Amino acid sequence: MLDPRIKLRHLSCFLEVTAQKSFGKAAKALALTQPAVSKAIAELEAILGTPLLERSRRGVFLTANGEVFRRYAGTAFASLREGVESVGRAERDGGLTISIGALPTVATRLVPAAVIAAKAEGLGATIRVLTGPNDYLLGRLKEGSLDIVVGRLSDPAMMQGLAFEPLYSEEIVFVVRNGHPLQHRSPVTLHDIAAFTVLFPIQGSIIRPDVERLMLGQGLTALPDTIETVSPSFGRRYTRMSDAVWIISRGVVLDDLEEGQLALLPVSIDRPTGAVGITTRFDAVPRAALNRLREALRRLAAELR
Repeated sequence: MLDPRIKLRHLSCFLEVTAQKSFGKAAKALALTQPAVSKAIAELEAILGTPLLERSRRGVFLTANGEVFRRYAGTAFASLREGVESVGRAERDGGLTISIGALPTVATRLVPAAVIAAKAEGLGATIRVLTGPNDYLLGRLKEGSLDIVVGRLSDPAMMQGLAFEPLYSEEIVFVVRNGHPLQHRSPVTLHDIAAFTVLFPIQGSIIRPDVERLMLGQGLTALPDTIETVSPSFGRRYTRMSDAVWIISRGVVLDDLEEGQLALLPVSIDRPTGAVGITTRFDAVPRAALNRLREALRRLAAELR
């Protein structure tokens, strides 16, 4: 029997803290004070009789029991959300909202094209799109505020309770402005690139470990001049205005390359690729509108392949 002392505010605070990995950020997202969020978590842990979260200088992390509880709490929230959305829903899907999490690499091209295609085929749902780091989006998916994530395959611990369907592989590329000193040099080495400002993926981004392995494989432990960013708008603008070399996933700059706004450097190394796909919860309730969107994503991804 469910303990009647567990309230909705306990669950909402717990799920938001696990998604944000921060009490302060969770409080801001919930429009509460940080002490109120801390109190709710403490009450929940006291009711359950076990610690759910661990705090450290690196952030907030789930305990083993916290991971188990999040799975069920997220399912409960998702079911409640589904029930609320079902009230007054139109006969088709006009009253439905689909929430999509999208990495910046797919938010610029694949997801917009898929939404356009699905709407042309009769999708009447309201679409909400949230972009951000891969693990952040997967956390939101687990707690039920997202219906689907279009992004990368994460580590096994993060993928617990989730299903991943690969769509295509995306490589890491090195891009510059037209007229860059390295543009017509072939081949270009990483040591050539090290002479310029390099836009480098931030710590925690999905491609950061791959880029670091590339550097180490060429004997580079550090670059003398870097700007760490995963912002497509900043990276695009800064690269066009300077001699910087931007290391990024191809999907982010695909339109820029095709339109001639940026140029691809012929770097003389094997660049790693990563699977991009659709992630959903194992316990997700099948919905026709969401299936229509997934089919559009599959078709467009086949064209990218």
